[in-house]
Amino acid sequence: MPTSFPLSITIIAITFVTGLASLTIYKIFNQNTDKLQNQKVNHNTITTIDRFCSIPAYLLPLLEGLQNFGQQILPDYPFSLMSLYKKTLMPFVIVYVTHPNWAFIVFFILYYLFVRPKSPIPNRPFLRFNVIQAILLFLINSLLGATFRALPIEFRMSLYGLMLCNTLFWFVLLTITYSVIKSIQGKYAKIPVISQAVKIQIDNRN
Repeated sequence: MPTSFPLSITIIAITFVTGLASLTIYKIFNQNTDKLQNQKVNHNTITTIDRFCSIPAYLLPLLEGLQNFGQQILPDYPFSLMSLYKKTLMPFVIVYVTHPNWAFIVFFILYYLFVRPKSPIPNRPFLRFNVIQAILLFLINSLLGATFRALPIEFRMSLYGLMLCNTLFWFVLLTITYSVIKSIQGKYAKIPVISQAVKIQIDNRN
């Protein structure tokens, strides 16, 4: 349809500007916030295994976000991005969608290994921080997805609904990308509210 391309470009542009504004606000917040107490841990205790074992847990919230928001708005993005998505993440999303019980199985395995008070995993604060943060992001994405699907379909298919879907999609993508980068660097992520909630959970358990 002749109007679909300009509409998609408008949505992407507005979402991009919103994302930049959010990143700016986050940077200001980040500069004025005290470092997490967990960052006082000597970085020598954060091993390479801790760094890279923290990454797979973020696949769970990523697939949840792609299922809830990505499938609706990615077809409106440039063909090159959609082609890249089909070659990389789409096969995982298809498996995730066709086997929804797997997400809950992985969730309870992660909970058993890292969250519950008597965890069988040795005390690895950095690894536990990232796994709990990934679980929390998964729960938030699930809640946002259920809330978005509960909205009237007329709103979801409207310009404002697509803008909201884009915003939620980029929230998922940016928070997970940021967390993975911090994990590779061996640093604690500082996502406002979310990372603080994880820190409280770990402090209460210790």
